[in-house]
Amino acid sequence: MAGTDAAPRRARDLTKERHRRTLIEAAADAVLEHGLANVSVSRILERAGLSRGMVNLHFQSKANLLVEVVRHYSDDYVAHWQAAMEAAGPRPEDRLRALVAADFDPAVLNRRMMAVWMAFRGEAQVSPAYMPFIDSRDARLKAAFTRICTELRAEGPYPAVDPDLAATAFMAVLEGLWNDFHLYPDRFDRDAARGVVLHMARAFFPRHFAPA
Repeated sequence: MAGTDAAPRRARDLTKERHRRTLIEAAADAVLEHGLANVSVSRILERAGLSRGMVNLHFQSKANLLVEVVRHYSDDYVAHWQAAMEAAGPRPEDRLRALVAADFDPAVLNRRMMAVWMAFRGEAQVSPAYMPFIDSRDARLKAAFTRICTELRAEGPYPAVDPDLAATAFMAVLEGLWNDFHLYPDRFDRDAARGVVLHMARAFFPRHFAPA
C-alpha cells in the first residue's frame, strides 16, 4: 500500500516545490520592477500565475515570502562560491583565485541579482529579518578567506600578514567592486575587477601570486 502512495506523494511534493519556487521568482521580479516598498501580493501573483491562496499556503504571509526571496538569493550565492572553491583543489592560492572568479561570475553578479540584493539592503535596518542574508560581513565567506589567508601566511612564510585583517580587506574590496557593478553595469569590466583583487593578493602574498 505504501508503494502505491509513493508516486502521488512525490508528484505532490514536486508540484509544491515548483509553486514555491515560482512565487519566489515572481516576487523577485516584482521587486526588480516596482521596488521593495511597492511589492504587493497582487503584483506577485500576476507574475506567478497562481491563486492568492498559494502565498498563504506556502509562506503564510507576504513578509515571509520576501524573506524567502532574499534567503534564496543568498543560498545560491554561497553555494556558488563554495562549489568553485571546492573544485579548485587543495592549494590555497588556487582556492583564492576560484573564490574571486566566482564572485564576478555572471551567474551571481548580474543586474537582476544586484537590483534585488540592493533593494533588500536598503530595507535591512527597518526589517532586521533580511540582515542575515545581505550582510557584507557574512561569517561563511569571512571564514573561507581567513582560512585561505592563514594557510598562505604559513606557506610563505609571510609573518607580517594578519590573516583576519587580510580576509577583511579582500571582502571589503569585493564589496566595493559589486557596488561599482550596481552603479555602472554597462561599463563594468569583470577581468579588470578580478585583476584588482589579485593585485591585492600579490601585495599580501607575493610568492604565491607573482605575475605570470
